[in-house]
Amino acid sequence: MKRLCLLRHAKSDWSDPANDDFDRALNARGQKAARFMADYIAASPYRPDAVLCSTAKRATETLTPLRALLPAETPVIFRNELYHAMPDVMLDEIHHAPANAHTLLVVAHNPGLVLLAMALPEDPDEELALRVADGVPTGGFIVIDFDVDDWTEIEEGAGRMVFFGRPRDLMASAEKG
Repeated sequence: MKRLCLLRHAKSDWSDPANDDFDRALNARGQKAARFMADYIAASPYRPDAVLCSTAKRATETLTPLRALLPAETPVIFRNELYHAMPDVMLDEIHHAPANAHTLLVVAHNPGLVLLAMALPEDPDEELALRVADGVPTGGFIVIDFDVDDWTEIEEGAGRMVFFGRPRDLMASAEKG
């Protein structure tokens, strides 16, 4: 079995319109969400043993707190190709993930991330998939399981969506809990 986790970068800072899109950093809310999601993912059954991350600043800053919680030997691969990638490009990157990884985290951007998340599950009408179709906010986290042995076997319509969490909902649940 292979488990694919998709994490949309956290909320970025739009205060400087002269800033290039690629170089936009996280704002304060995004930094808080990135720290929370790092703790959540690291403590969950979805903890990755390999990571693919867009090289855009907001993506790398989203990954930074989680990276500090992962074992030092966890492969983290930064790919320019993931910056605003569409599903076909993301899928190609996933096909080249480390073969020994069972759980892969991809940190990337919309609209490609949500389009990929909608294309991969076998049943796009199930409840989780419908929630994803309704929108994946910044910091949104999606988990899809595949009954395959190799990342090259991941294809559209072959997965089962097992989790979708939004930082706001997960934070509210943690505060209650």
